Amino acid sequence: MTQFGTWQPKIRGRLYYNWPRGTCEEALRFTGSEQLGLEPYDLVIIGAGVVGCGLAYQLSQYELRVLLVDRLHDVGEGTSKANSAIIHTGYDAKPGTLESELLQEARAAWPDLAARLKIPVDPIGGIMLAVTDEQERQLVAAEKNAHANHATDVRILSAAEIREREPNASPDVRGGLLVPGESLGDPFMASIAYAEVALANGVDILLGTGIAGVELGQAPGAPLHHLVTDDGHRLPARRIINAAGLGSRRLADGYGGGAFDINPRRGQFVLFDKCARSLVRHMLLPMPSAHTKGVLVSPTIFGNLLAGPTAEDLPLGDPEATHTTVEGIRRVMEGGSRLVDGLAQQPVIATYAGARCSCNQGSYVIRYNDGAPGVVTVTGVRSTGLTTSNSLARHLVDGMQKELGLELSSDTVALDARPESAWPGWWRRPFEDRPPDARADHGCAVCFCEVISEGEIRDALDSPIRPRTMDALKRRTRALMGRCQGFDCQVPLAELVSGHTGIGIEQLTNNGPGSELVAPGQAVRPEEVSA
Repeated sequence: MTQFGTWQPKIRGRLYYNWPRGTCEEALRFTGSEQLGLEPYDLVIIGAGVVGCGLAYQLSQYELRVLLVDRLHDVGEGTSKANSAIIHTGYDAKPGTLESELLQEARAAWPDLAARLKIPVDPIGGIMLAVTDEQERQLVAAEKNAHANHATDVRILSAAEIREREPNASPDVRGGLLVPGESLGDPFMASIAYAEVALANGVDILLGTGIAGVELGQAPGAPLHHLVTDDGHRLPARRIINAAGLGSRRLADGYGGGAFDINPRRGQFVLFDKCARSLVRHMLLPMPSAHTKGVLVSPTIFGNLLAGPTAEDLPLGDPEATHTTVEGIRRVMEGGSRLVDGLAQQPVIATYAGARCSCNQGSYVIRYNDGAPGVVTVTGVRSTGLTTSNSLARHLVDGMQKELGLELSSDTVALDARPESAWPGWWRRPFEDRPPDARADHGCAVCFCEVISEGEIRDALDSPIRPRTMDALKRRTRALMGRCQGFDCQVPLAELVSGHTGIGIEQLTNNGPGSELVAPGQAVRPEEVSA
């Protein structure tokens, strides 16, 4: 039965939200560092994106005291939630680089990893399209590059072969590169799955907590550091891993980390209705440039069609980094239309933007003992971060053993997988299996666009990370993400969440305190919610 709520293993870690009273259950609310225990952490990971969650998952396999902390209000809520959702083969990476090495390892590991962690993946393959004479001349070099990265099944296609596979490909197509190993993935579930297993294995997770600074220990050898939160709590740590993405520079300044320059690279996307899905059969990829992989057109794992992203470099700290713009969406539509004929006539249901961590010093910048003993900086992880999250975590663990003297002892009772019940309900419908213990609420829809039931919402609310925002529920269940974008289901969904958790309607939020569904001062009566 595909229920989140039937998670069986005992949860050994502690989960807290650093939120005001009433915005989550009191048992989940962080009020002081004493809730986390008196012993220092062996490692504190700052940043609960897919990189930080993947590292927490790997470290949870050992007898270590680990804390995962993030200023946002759910795991994977920053850069990790707004990506192209591709499990890359690494065919276009620069051979011999760390990124290429990690992608090769990931390519072999992902099928088993996805099965163990219950992450939906669809290996539909991709075709990189050449739409100019110059791009056509680049195909031979691109094929050689792919083979150098051990993607030996990559081969050049003629324009006629492409049109046979993709009848709606642009009439300008001169040729292309078939990349059979490219896969669609769930852009949200990897972070969630890593974190759920890590929590079950004893990793503590603290959300909604910004780190204001680092107090470096002065003892020789292996000093004890303290992370100081925005509200003044001190968290002791023997080792610190800075995986804070766009926040990594500010954090590194607090511990004297080496120089690196980062900026938000905004990527804007257009999401088309599911009726547009039949327009393409593969991921259609542009010829990449030194600056960006370019605007692609691809199905999503959810059955929609996606075009994007742009690549707009913005100043660090730019408040507009994740806002869409008229000019940006125009570029997406123009770029997508260069690959697919008729794309502009397809109905759009949403636009969104994400900010990738662009680093002038290159991709996958990793520094051990950065500014102080026991401090690790990880930055510059961009579009391939979802794919390499597990192989990068293994690489970091090996590096910490060599460079930080991290001693590892396997936790013999640690989990490395989620149960079958953890498959998302939209991927394996709970009402289709008709199990003996089926619940009536799995047959009662609350989101009609995506056919999500009340039972799936309750199961998600009871899953290990205990999501308590509407956006967190969206990422787990698909509710609010369909054609109506929540127009029809937001109010009944809010009523359901409030009734299940005890959080008042007026204190429910989209993505944490400060994003309340109801405007401050506007009273909500039960009869108004039900109407």
